[in-house]
Amino acid sequence: MNRTVLCFLFVFCLLSFSAAWAEPVKLVALDAKLEILSGQIKLTRVGSTKTDVITQSCELYAGDLLETLRESKASLVYADGTTMRIKERTLVEVQPMSIKVFKGKTWYKFTKRGTEFRIETPTLVAGIRGTEFEVAVSSRKKASISVMEGAVAVNSIAKGKGMVLRPGFATHCEPGDTLVPAYKFNVDMKKAEWAAAEWQQSAAGAEDVNSLYIKYVNFKNEFGADDARTLEALQALKKAQAGKK
Repeated sequence: MNRTVLCFLFVFCLLSFSAAWAEPVKLVALDAKLEILSGQIKLTRVGSTKTDVITQSCELYAGDLLETLRESKASLVYADGTTMRIKERTLVEVQPMSIKVFKGKTWYKFTKRGTEFRIETPTLVAGIRGTEFEVAVSSRKKASISVMEGAVAVNSIAKGKGMVLRPGFATHCEPGDTLVPAYKFNVDMKKAEWAAAEWQQSAAGAEDVNSLYIKYVNFKNEFGADDARTLEALQALKKAQAGKK
């Protein structure tokens, strides 16, 4: 057996040994409650590559990834009352003192949580000084922040001068670029978009044919047509459709 093969076997055994004795990821419970208001959420636990689609609230841990699927929305309520609302097709990573928004639209209402809390996106970072604002990230990684109440300190990931946004002002940033100058937006329209009445949890068992159809499509896209969860969702849809005839 030549030296190259021996070296390869040594490295392989060393890596296998290290992996076998590697410490498991320590789970740190998040002081926040996840509420799924409609649809489904794709959950990826911290330290895992396995994902699951959930329809009910569950305990969250620091580093978990949440992705709202088609026609789905959820909220995250922290122990101090701080609230985050998540629209459909939004991907975030949750941490005790930060949120990473990779894509989609989110809204925040801060109460007692301090100024150390940060919102991170692919192109900008926001430090919390205010109470109510929206963060949106497009499919091209353009990130924008709109402040309805209070103030938010914003900085670009790329080099450039930061700013403090006041109520009624927004800014955005393209990948690799600096922040654009602050500009005005319609606060009333933005508030109406995130109005509390639109974010009330549906009554238990109130799934209609449309929501069952969306559930079936989401499961089919995530797990495939032959998966047991997809087939179960399909049966529920057919039952509801038959009941309407």
